[in-house]
Amino acid sequence: MAGLPDKIGEHKVSHLLNVAKQAVAEKTEGSKIMDVAAERRIPKFHFDELTLGRVLGRGGFCVVHEIEDIALRKQTNAEDPEQTVPSNDDEHYIHNIVQDRDFMAGHCIRQGKDCRYALKIVQESSRKDPQLFVNAVVDLAIEARFLSIIRHPNIIKMRAMDAIDPFAGNFYLVLDRLYDIMPTRLTVWKKRKTKGIWQKMTDPRGKRKIAFWVERLTVAYDIACALRFLHQMDVIYRDLKPENIGFDVRGDVKIFDFGLAKELDPQKRLEDGTFKLTGDTGSMRYMAPEVAKSENYNETADVFSFSILLWQMSELKTPYEGFTIPMFQKRVILCNVRPALNPKWGSEICAMLRECFIDNPKRPTMGDVCDVLRAEISKLSDEEIEEMVDESRKSRMSAGE
Repeated sequence: MAGLPDKIGEHKVSHLLNVAKQAVAEKTEGSKIMDVAAERRIPKFHFDELTLGRVLGRGGFCVVHEIEDIALRKQTNAEDPEQTVPSNDDEHYIHNIVQDRDFMAGHCIRQGKDCRYALKIVQESSRKDPQLFVNAVVDLAIEARFLSIIRHPNIIKMRAMDAIDPFAGNFYLVLDRLYDIMPTRLTVWKKRKTKGIWQKMTDPRGKRKIAFWVERLTVAYDIACALRFLHQMDVIYRDLKPENIGFDVRGDVKIFDFGLAKELDPQKRLEDGTFKLTGDTGSMRYMAPEVAKSENYNETADVFSFSILLWQMSELKTPYEGFTIPMFQKRVILCNVRPALNPKWGSEICAMLRECFIDNPKRPTMGDVCDVLRAEISKLSDEEIEEMVDESRKSRMSAGE
């Protein structure tokens, strides 16, 4: 990875980094959950200790590489891991940081020769434009702060970060490597659905069809649980879409990319339950109407995004496919056109989606959504169905899907 130039356009990089630092300070001012001490307790690596492999993916600002090797360099006093820990932290944390660095270096590659970790860093294209660069640095720094405190089985885990300050240079995050992403999984599911149409003779009781549905509902439930967890922390995610959902080596679903996440201050909640937040935030296809119209909104903007994603996972089609931006703005945002519901999904799921599709924040909570999904999964599942779902999961893992 090339070092940073002295200037980007007409602006000194040092100035742009200061602008980013100020923006992050403003965005996190008054936070009740951000914990600088927790961030400092995250293991740190120097860039030259890491050997990067192939590119796993690119986003709006950053690129993700797999990490092929971690070779710990000899620590000098100035580089000792203890220096990254606040002076009032006890020796337990210092010991853990050293142990974590050693463990990660010794277990960088799984027994199956797959890389265990991935590195996320600002990509080259974002280093050529001053505004893109500032946005990228801000997003990565905010993501680091969120992931240093968030622990949930369906949210990506940050294992380490750059030893330097986020506003001093080529800052990066070390994350668990994901082995599949939702867009790919949707394609696989779509092929299975098409194939299943011709397998009625081998599935006369429809058990495999039910298992296929339960499998997708279970993934949706796990995503919903992650969002419920964030909302309980007064955090709104604001960027739910297939491209920000992945699966780990065990097939567990993970939400990643927290650059647009925002901590909500309960003291600033308006009488109608909403907040004054930045509008037009996220991906338009999954964006709640009130966000697209730059109106006040709250956590239920995530509920709307989830409902569109759930529709996509259920129907296995792209929502609003073929819509131009003007068509989308007129029909979806202004005229409340929504994807058609399939009665085969069940009355409870359809009723929930109708409530989530409404054009104002008075939607169900993510807790309500979790309750409906859990009840539906429980109603449909039996021992045979659970075995089929487990069998499907194991076959994907062995096939490397």
